[in-house]
Amino acid sequence: MGYTESYYSLSHGTDQQSAQKIIKEGFLIRGDATSWCGKGVYFYDIKAKAWWAANRKCSEIRKEIDKKIKPTIILADIEKIPREDIFDLRVKDNLDEFEKFVLGVIEDSYHISIDSIEDDTERIIQMRAMLVSFFAEQKRCKLVIGNFRQRPQPLHEHAIQFADSMDIVFGIETIYCVKDTNILSNIRLGGN
Repeated sequence: MGYTESYYSLSHGTDQQSAQKIIKEGFLIRGDATSWCGKGVYFYDIKAKAWWAANRKCSEIRKEIDKKIKPTIILADIEKIPREDIFDLRVKDNLDEFEKFVLGVIEDSYHISIDSIEDDTERIIQMRAMLVSFFAEQKRCKLVIGNFRQRPQPLHEHAIQFADSMDIVFGIETIYCVKDTNILSNIRLGGN
């Protein structure tokens, strides 16, 4: 076997009831082409981000059923995944290959210059998500990894300005989108 990668204690935020079901039955691929990286199971390498996702999910559930829902996180490992099964947007060669693919799809298929796309953030995010998803499917990737800029939030604007003034990277999150749940191992509760 060629070069492999391993990722340990990746965090997935959810509610306690869903966590119990996942521990018992395993993860299901969810989402659609407009999710960050398309359909998949999403993980963070920082537990605080998974707790944020768990709290957000529980808030959404509470609005629908008006019932107390407890957030929790699940940890999982990905061990010795072959490098060719990973689409990593943080790696220059992967990004270069993706850029050629995107330019080809947009310019050849739709006769649109990439420079003519307006700065419509939501539309660009959806387009990116669909293209990442489609590219990962075409390459039969089992894992997509990317650093993505968090959407600006009013409470963070001052922190972003401060970070920029100090040349500190702020508001970037690494997302791991699992496209094949068979690569996950050691699935366990990460805390309540």
